[in-house]
Amino acid sequence: MPPPFEFSPQKLVYGGEALGYHDGRVVLVPRVLPGERVEAEEVRTAKGVVHARPLRILAAAPERVEPPCPYFGRCGGCHYQHLGAALQAAAKREILRETLRRIGKITWDEEIPTYAAEPWNYRNQAQLKIAAQADGTVALGFFEAESHRLFPVDTCLILSPRLNEILGELRKQERLARLAAAREVELLADDRDEQVMLTLRGRFEPGEIDTLAHDFLARLPGVASVAIERGSKLRGFGKPSLDYRVGDLHYQVSPGSFFQASRLLIPQLVASVAPGFSPARASGTSPAPLPGGATLSKHDDDGPVGERHGLALDLYAGVGLLSLPLAQSFAEVVAVEGNPVSAADLARNARAQGLANLRVVGQSVFDFLRRFPRSGPDLVVLDPPRAGVGLPTLKLLTGLKPRRITYVSCHPPTLARDLGYLVERGYRLSSVELFDFFPQTFHIESLAKLVRSDPVGREGH
Repeated sequence: MPPPFEFSPQKLVYGGEALGYHDGRVVLVPRVLPGERVEAEEVRTAKGVVHARPLRILAAAPERVEPPCPYFGRCGGCHYQHLGAALQAAAKREILRETLRRIGKITWDEEIPTYAAEPWNYRNQAQLKIAAQADGTVALGFFEAESHRLFPVDTCLILSPRLNEILGELRKQERLARLAAAREVELLADDRDEQVMLTLRGRFEPGEIDTLAHDFLARLPGVASVAIERGSKLRGFGKPSLDYRVGDLHYQVSPGSFFQASRLLIPQLVASVAPGFSPARASGTSPAPLPGGATLSKHDDDGPVGERHGLALDLYAGVGLLSLPLAQSFAEVVAVEGNPVSAADLARNARAQGLANLRVVGQSVFDFLRRFPRSGPDLVVLDPPRAGVGLPTLKLLTGLKPRRITYVSCHPPTLARDLGYLVERGYRLSSVELFDFFPQTFHIESLAKLVRSDPVGREGH
């Protein structure tokens, strides 16, 4: 193994590491800050980039804080506990700008309003890993950083209080021993952090399933819905779905459906996407932007507020988080979702709210756009997974010539790639916002709004 070396990181980059140079090579090191002098050792080299681990902080940056979690550095869930929450968000803004410039060839020098809530106990969803240990015991926790080795945890400072309570119950030895056949338990809490949907995955004997499910329902605090997945079969117990409320809207979320994992900023995100939705009404409080951000406001290109107008397409719609509030503002909304479980929840949620102007299409976005006959929708909302939208689907989308596009992203590199294509095809980026859904981690949730430049699409070419 190469000997340890000293170097000074220059900047934080997407992925949770700091970038610097040593002997003419790019070096990436986690848990260090720009301007520090550190001793590190090489772990591996990939594509000419040295990935190293920090051994000692020789000269600390003044911004460095003591991580409050005893697991930080071993557990792979957090990356930035050594930096205060406000500085984390400022770093994420600059990472977002740089990613837009480097990948999308978009220089965005305008303000990026940044919205944050409490930096701890914010996650309403967790995927806990389960594995047998060498001594025959069963452990519950998260993966170690950059590995698939399980790291046991007693508590997690970014999980909601209810989920931490359940984590403590699951860690009791008598209950852990019964989870030897499981590989993962997923928890989703409602907006009040009261009721929880629990999904257990593993290779269980048929006779174990009923006993386990009824034990969870009877003994785990707040667990109202249990689903046990064995192979391709899923059995449900208790309530068939979880009720999640955002403002005046109610969402039924079934096992196998996706829902946002950060409970404190969902109303603000919805308000920025859907004209007329009020986050203050939803939460009882006003949004709290970080220093350097701005209060949430309607952009001039958001269209009229308080009246229904035009056609909106909600692509990658999930259970309807954005579709339902859009249907309160637009005369017609078409929501497209390829996951059949989520599409069924979406249709049920639309019926429950009495939104007859919301049509649900249960197919992939690509297949939908291939056959959609109408051009010039007033708004298209994109909320894709980490892989982004991609060129084939974007080609079909731009062929429709939507007036406005709102893009919700959980992955800056694919956002930048897709925005670069849209700008080349006659769209102008009008605003970029950052929602710090996941403090202490490198993850960045952002929202970009684009408008069609002119009728013939010449602007921006």
